[in-house]
Amino acid sequence: MDEQTTERATDQATAQRIIGARIREFREAAGLSQAELARRVYVSRQTVGNWEAGRTLADVQSLVLLSQVFGTTVDAIIGEKGARAVRSTANERHELLRLLAHRATLLVVCIVLVFVRYLLSPLRNTNPTIEPLRDLMFLVIIVCEAILALRAVPRLRAFMREHDLAGAVAATAFLEGRNPAEEVPHDFLFRWFIPYWKVWLVAIVAFALVAVALYVGELP
Repeated sequence: MDEQTTERATDQATAQRIIGARIREFREAAGLSQAELARRVYVSRQTVGNWEAGRTLADVQSLVLLSQVFGTTVDAIIGEKGARAVRSTANERHELLRLLAHRATLLVVCIVLVFVRYLLSPLRNTNPTIEPLRDLMFLVIIVCEAILALRAVPRLRAFMREHDLAGAVAATAFLEGRNPAEEVPHDFLFRWFIPYWKVWLVAIVAFALVAVALYVGELP
């Protein structure tokens, strides 16, 4: 971890402690327990405890809800250091989203190229003399896509390691503003889709391949 990253992490930890102490002060002044406050801002009591202990930082939406419960402003809760930490966290989530979108786009493009070349080519009456040229063009595009994908994966993995995000579930929790170490919701998204996203992807691609193959096979 370089000096700039270490400094940023230190500033964020300090801001988390400051914001956590402010949240506790406002909560106690309002005569609310951690459980009552958690219910009003739609999080778990453990999340409120982590905020107040400075272990995690409340996301922007939670800060807005907290300000409404306490009858104050977000600025009054977070202060200048807290504002910097919130902006830093938002920027980090944006960076993760950008890396995921980049990787997903490359994957989709590669799949589309394979479909176009090897499944839909019977639909076109092309000149046999240009067939090798077209094959070469598709090969070059796929190789370029593969190179870009290989470059994107290390950056994504580095980001995941830097933020202690172990897997797709932790990354999704991070994007939602949750503490990846906390328990995630027991819904379809977190229980069945995200942990097995690779299986879902293979199933979708296989279904599409079969559908297109059957369609091409019915052509005269």
